Amino acid sequence: MPEAWIYTDESVDDVASDVARLLAELGFAPRKVSANGSLRPEGDGGAPPRPPDLALVLSDPGLCARLEGDEDLGDVPVVVAIDGAELDHGGAVHEGHELIVLPLRAAELRARIARARRRVNGVPDDNVVRVGSLAVNLATYQVAIDARPIDFTYMEYELLKFLVTHPGRVFGREALLSRVWGFDYYGGARTVDVHVRRVRAKLGAEHAGRIKTVRSVGYRFEGEGR
Repeated sequence: MPEAWIYTDESVDDVASDVARLLAELGFAPRKVSANGSLRPEGDGGAPPRPPDLALVLSDPGLCARLEGDEDLGDVPVVVAIDGAELDHGGAVHEGHELIVLPLRAAELRARIARARRRVNGVPDDNVVRVGSLAVNLATYQVAIDARPIDFTYMEYELLKFLVTHPGRVFGREALLSRVWGFDYYGGARTVDVHVRRVRAKLGAEHAGRIKTVRSVGYRFEGEGR
């Protein structure tokens, strides 16, 4: 299930609870994060969690800039929610990928989230990323080639999902460990190489070559037109 982090503080905690409920109805796993903290949820035992699929900002004018400047969170789609009364009185409109006015409506929130994800990661409205005959469903964790289902383990799928939603960008092995596994995996960087090899094998001759090895750096996924 895609994860959404709600950046909030005590002044808007009631709003954050309503937002969490709407996000859950839209198929996200919501987590509240202190807008004044480290940008990451607490209670993970010290292990840095994987970046979320979405960030929804309810407070702190400088938060969007902090997210953009964070090495792991800089390319997370950000929806900023602002109080309508504040907007009427010339309140600051924070930077983000999409803006929505409170109180939220589920249909509009769904549309804003879709626009933000499409803008940042190229995720279409139906949550299916298509590259030629390859289809990666971000909602159901399914992968198909020519409509034929391909069986991936959870981490193989997570690696493929990350790569297809960041086409053309080069990621080092350590970066992939952080972004996909979310913690310092005991197997080290070799874990990435093993999973890349397995993913390539399952993608077959038509698509395996889309995962390019960048010598002495890491890997890059080549989408359509590359």
